[in-house]
Amino acid sequence: MNEEIPGRLSPYARCPPRAMLPGSPAPEPLPRRIGGFFLFRFLTALPDDLADAVAALLDPFERAGRLVGRLFHGPGLRGGRASEAGRFALALHGFHWTRWQDETDGPYGMFTACPGRAGAARLAGTVTVRPPWGRGDPDRAAHTAACALRRVPRLRRRPTRVDLAFADGSWAALRMDTRADAARLRAALVPTRTREAPASEAQAPDIGVRPVRTGHKVDARGTTQ
Repeated sequence: MNEEIPGRLSPYARCPPRAMLPGSPAPEPLPRRIGGFFLFRFLTALPDDLADAVAALLDPFERAGRLVGRLFHGPGLRGGRASEAGRFALALHGFHWTRWQDETDGPYGMFTACPGRAGAARLAGTVTVRPPWGRGDPDRAAHTAACALRRVPRLRRRPTRVDLAFADGSWAALRMDTRADAARLRAALVPTRTREAPASEAQAPDIGVRPVRTGHKVDARGTTQ
């Protein structure tokens, strides 16, 4: 399938440390980290920007809602950053970091899937993820990984959720933009059946000839002994 499907890494997958992002950016200085605290943001924004001050006060409630959502959704990534799923997630974060050098609401991406072959030793297909910006951009990198669909527990299934399972046992959850996009990605990863059976496994046609039993002797008159 050559069609690119828009989606993103699950918002309930924890963000990687800044040191693991491309270029190993230095950690933020202490004053900037303190200034990012919701109470300081509220006090500094209150005189000039009332909307920003209100958004700063809503930040704790957003984090609490995110925690509740993670309890119902479950983890969005399993296997650690060194696993195949972790490298897949880091590639998505890396696309945004290399372009904007800042944290974004993403990471978003464009996904292209290729199914595996049913009956083979490995039923895994491949998923290629690219940045969400245009195809003609020279900075548009790509990351390809072998994976298969993971069965999501019933209570945590969502119409737009697609879980990818990797060969090392790790997995990552994606959230597509629409139900139709999620259905197309699932359908693209379904293994295809082999069209023709191997010649060695084909059944020999029955032409009425029966094999001669061994262990018996036939005399000159044709009598079996």
